[in-house]
Amino acid sequence: MVPNQYWTPGAYAPMAITGKYYMHYGRDFLPPRELGRENARRMLKELMLDNLGICRFHRAWAETLIPDIMENIFGEKDAFLSSLNMTASRITSRNASVFWESERNMDMVFTFLKNKKETDGVSHPEIDRWIDFFTRDRHAAAYEFWYEIHKGIHEMLREYPV
Repeated sequence: MVPNQYWTPGAYAPMAITGKYYMHYGRDFLPPRELGRENARRMLKELMLDNLGICRFHRAWAETLIPDIMENIFGEKDAFLSSLNMTASRITSRNASVFWESERNMDMVFTFLKNKKETDGVSHPEIDRWIDFFTRDRHAAAYEFWYEIHKGIHEMLREYPV
């Protein structure tokens, strides 16, 4: 896998599939648990495009219209969306991500947080809390940040049929 061009915590998330933009790569700050949830939402949308062979550069229109297209042509919108959720859930259930191997990943997340506050002027109590935690104990903060992302991913992708 080649280095990612997005310097954002979503690119370092413990996703089951990496390197395919199955994560949130925006530059906005999201608390790590919500970042994990947003990664899961992105995975579902990207999986939809991948499974239908639609170029991801058409995602702006395709993500909105594909479910309706599936309904209008096949009458199977709900079944289609359910199968995406099941597929993502099964892939994620086998997610054996390991904590960041490089301390540079810790540095990147810490720097991202500091830049959000100091350069971009984002005021958010979670940013302050994480900056303080990273300042006191970089390794513990990084692990907790990583694990909160992981928990958010699993919270969103644990759908099973009843």
